[in-house]
This record gives sequence, C-alpha cells and structure tokens, in this order.
Amino acid sequence: MKDKQQINEQITHDDDPRFKLAVEGTMLAMERTQLAWIRTVMAFMTAGIAIDRGFAALHEARLISGDAWVNNGHLAGLVMTISATLLMAMTNMFYIKRMRELSSMQGEKRKLFDPAFILSFLITLIGILLVYFMLVP
Repeated sequence: MKDKQQINEQITHDDDPRFKLAVEGTMLAMERTQLAWIRTVMAFMTAGIAIDRGFAALHEARLISGDAWVNNGHLAGLVMTISATLLMAMTNMFYIKRMRELSSMQGEKRKLFDPAFILSFLITLIGILLVYFMLVP
C-alpha cells in the first residue's frame, strides 16, 4: 500500500511544474550563494595580502631599529590567505555535491561547469598561487 502511494507521489512530482520550479529556484539560490562566497573569499585574500605587505614593511622598520621579536613578519597575512583558499575549496565541494543532488531531483543532467563553479575554481587556484608566492622569498 505504501509503495503505491510513493509511486503516485513520484509521478505527481515529475509532472508537477511547481516541483521543477522549486528545484530551479533552489539551484539559482545556490549559485547566488556561491557567488557571495567568492566575494567573501576575494576580500579575505586581499586583506591577507595587505596584512602581509603591511606587516612586512613594519617588520623591516623594526629590524632596522633593532626592536624585532621574530625573523619573519608575514604570518598573519599568510594564515588569512590560506584560510580563504581552504574555505573556497570547501565551498566548491559543497556546491558540486548539492548541485548534483538538485540535478538528479530534476531528472536531468545539468552541466557542472557553470560560471559560478568556474569562477570559484579559478579563485581557488589564485589562492594557491598567492600562498605559494607568499612563502617563496
């Protein structure tokens, strides 16, 4: 008896345009959220670079005056840039997983290489390059 009800519900979900619109709306909301994450991560990376360069200038001035406590002054900027890069990688994985689930709900193969994913992947690569160039003297 329950199997018949589940089959009937499945048929009504497949034929119901409201269900497809709800899934499409959720997909668009996920894309907007991914773009907001991209904006946030870019701000963190920019702040990390600014902190790194600012602390480097301060550190050089302290080295000249003899007041420096450590030999390297860019740990805060490096940590911020690494954190932003890891955050972008995690949101990429969540975005891909959730979009696949929503595509399967809709019953169609959706291309995963949409603009939001491509942009977030590029930002992740830029973050990795930034961390590399911040570590290399």
